[in-house]
Amino acid sequence: MKWTFFTILFTLVSMTGLAQDANTCKRIAEHILTAAQNHKPDGIEELLASDFHFNNIKQPLAAKVLKQIIAQMPTMMSWELADTEQNSTGLTLRYIITKPDSSTSEATILFSADNLVLEANLLSGNVSLLKANPTPNKQPEVSIVRVPIHRHNGLPIVIVIIDGQPCNMFFDTGAPGVILNSKYFDHNISGQVMGSGGRGAVGTGSVSGVHHVKSMDMFGVTLHETDIMTSDLSNLETIGVTVHGILGQSYYKDFDVLFDFKRDEIVLLSPDTSHQWLLNEGYSCQTVSGIKKGHLLTFDCQVGGVPVVLAFDSGAQSNLLYSDWPQLHPTTVKGIKKTHLTGYGDGRASITKGKTALTLGGRTFKKQQTAFSNVSHLKESKGIDGLFGCEVLAKQKLLISYKRQELILVD
Repeated sequence: MKWTFFTILFTLVSMTGLAQDANTCKRIAEHILTAAQNHKPDGIEELLASDFHFNNIKQPLAAKVLKQIIAQMPTMMSWELADTEQNSTGLTLRYIITKPDSSTSEATILFSADNLVLEANLLSGNVSLLKANPTPNKQPEVSIVRVPIHRHNGLPIVIVIIDGQPCNMFFDTGAPGVILNSKYFDHNISGQVMGSGGRGAVGTGSVSGVHHVKSMDMFGVTLHETDIMTSDLSNLETIGVTVHGILGQSYYKDFDVLFDFKRDEIVLLSPDTSHQWLLNEGYSCQTVSGIKKGHLLTFDCQVGGVPVVLAFDSGAQSNLLYSDWPQLHPTTVKGIKKTHLTGYGDGRASITKGKTALTLGGRTFKKQQTAFSNVSHLKESKGIDGLFGCEVLAKQKLLISYKRQELILVD
């Protein structure tokens, strides 16, 4: 029988009948630090309590986030136990980490009564920032990138490590570039501000500054030494989660992007190999051709049998059509009610909502929650009648290819 470090450790604990044990916790903590030093997170799950969490993220996603942080930790030279604290929550060990440049940071690990990790904060310090419409570099050895997501009100959020800090970013194909929340990222570059903001489905955002970031990493898709626009995104935090920014299309436009909401992940694939990968995985696929209009990929669809041109937007919580749609096509909408829609910048508008049937690639998605709002900026400049996004993604796995200008329905 092969005995791992974890098997031996927990066998000894159970044999000796220990509960909270400082020496046991110290061995586990230093094993985690060693894993972070070597960037090897394999087997870490065995150390975690069932209610292990990272900020507001719970299991099983919390374990994936910790493994990502371990795999991407800044270089560590050594560490030293600074102090321990025992309270009703459990035992907390605090370590001082020394880096190659002799600077230090702090890591804290909280243990449950049965010596399992409840929290692991390996990174410390203030969050820094990012470049207007940057294009990241993919690590050469990465051929497929699996990115776990957590969803709030149906919207996909990914964890991106920005200057060593894990940040919540909306994965938003409707945004052309990366934008950081000025609430957390201060303007630190003097001179002319690049860009003038942008307009979303609801509201118009304004650029408040530009901030330089040293590194940005999403599971091996990286940016280094670049500048990114900042804007007030506080309005997006009404969903009850900290929002550090929006991860727009420029960050992943060179990839094919597979959205799999059932598995709570996004898969980034090389456009040259994605078809073969889908075949190897045994998927059944149906391709729908689209047309690129600006940064948006648009498709010929039908809503209740009425032809429309809709753009794909993973940042659209519900589908979106122009304001007077219910008056022009009353038989296509059911359950009409007044509500509000929250969006980029100052966006918060009273709108009408209802349920429609959306047909895409000959496939009909029923009971699609649809908002009716002013989309004149899309209609007049690009001939787009509206958007579809998370309502479809909740029911259908699909792949978007910006390079081939197509969507693939994946079963």
